[in-house]
Amino acid sequence: MAPTPPTVLSLKQSFLTTQTRLLSQPLAPTRAWLSSNSNSNNNNNDDDDDEPPLPEKAIDDALFKLNHRLQQHARRVYPPQATRHVAEQIDQLYWNAAAQATDGARGGDADSDADGEGEGVRPGADLANPDVIATLPLEWEEDGSTSQQQPLEAKRYAELVGELRALAERKQQAVARVARLRRIRALLEPFSPSSRSGGDGSGGGDDDDGGDSGGGGGTLDAVQENLITRNGEIEAELSRMRMLLARVGGRVGQLKEQGRQARESSAGSLFSDRGEGVGDVDVEMEEQRKVGLLLERF
Repeated sequence: MAPTPPTVLSLKQSFLTTQTRLLSQPLAPTRAWLSSNSNSNNNNNDDDDDEPPLPEKAIDDALFKLNHRLQQHARRVYPPQATRHVAEQIDQLYWNAAAQATDGARGGDADSDADGEGEGVRPGADLANPDVIATLPLEWEEDGSTSQQQPLEAKRYAELVGELRALAERKQQAVARVARLRRIRALLEPFSPSSRSGGDGSGGGDDDDGGDSGGGGGTLDAVQENLITRNGEIEAELSRMRMLLARVGGRVGQLKEQGRQARESSAGSLFSDRGEGVGDVDVEMEEQRKVGLLLERF
């Protein structure tokens, strides 16, 4: 794959970094000045008195202090953030100049932006938006001469547009898949253990207000777990129901036997009170009727 051509921003930033690096280089005296300083009578040619040359230690100290201040100045005035900011401003100026030249060639002014939306994208457009990607032309053509003058740039543009459209399509598929999975998760949420535990807690906390409201809240928030399992709750409940039915059946048999014996004793006794016997028989019949209704419910 061919290397990506540099942009205006990268070129200007590299140029500014190189220039600021040159300005921050340490200073050093030239050979001509060092040779002239080595001569004892070269500092003042008009004076007949010989003056001694500057000592080397004094020169080194002065250069050290000067270079130290120069480094501090370069770090404060030419930081990487400032260089980047200046390069971005230059890049923006290039974009504005190109946009003005394009609008002038088309015969439009700065206010007629709607006329050029179908032919290109304005600087700063969001290329992650599928609607913006759909407006990009498949080929980089400007008056039909770009492909002949800059074939590499035109080919690179076509490759990038194709890749961008493919990525946009994959993004839309991923977004649709995420939405579908979220809908499935929302449908399966009542079956999760956390929802069941939350539903049980809400049902148990509404006992004071009424059993119907507590049960209704649990069924709306969660799905009841399967009770028809071996050694499950429903099996234990059926065992208790069998024992209860056996006890109720035995009690009913005893009541029937006692009622039959009472009727026989009341019918065979000639000295018993008629009204009291009829009352006992009515009570026993009422009890038998209640037991029969209870058995019919099961």
